[in-house]
Amino acid sequence: MFFKVLFTIFLIGYIFLTVGRFIARIFLSRVVKSAQQQQAKNQQYKRSERDGVNIEFMPKNDSKRSGANFKGGEYVDYEEIK
Repeated sequence: MFFKVLFTIFLIGYIFLTVGRFIARIFLSRVVKSAQQQQAKNQQYKRSERDGVNIEFMPKNDSKRSGANFKGGEYVDYEEIK
């Protein structure tokens, strides 16, 4: 009698774990697929965002900074700390 009850509990637990894994696998695959679709949708609309400003078009910078066209900067006074 005791072994029948123990075997029944073990069998129900095994079936529950097996079915649970199957259901969890299906549920997680749906969640992952939904997240991937949402990410692709967001990627399509989002171009480039800096400091909360959406930049639709950024022109190419043909004039690169070099020593020839550098206009200078401001002088910064400092003290040495020993």
